[in-house]
Amino acid sequence: MQTNEDSPELEDELYEHFRFEVPKGQLLLRIDKFLMNLIPNATRNKIQQAATNGDIYVNDAPVKSNYKVKR
Repeated sequence: MQTNEDSPELEDELYEHFRFEVPKGQLLLRIDKFLMNLIPNATRNKIQQAATNGDIYVNDAPVKSNYKVKR
């Protein structure tokens, strides 16, 4: 049996999961900028990379980093 230390590909599968609700009155804002303000220590580059990989969802659908957040 391998541990995460022995298998680098398993380490890549470990992610933090976040769930946010957009507050009422939110002005149009790109989702990468919106998330950068909410996730501690997140860089815009990492958020854009997550969007490119299809790892950012809005209403159960993957979105690109240029998706506009509004409520």
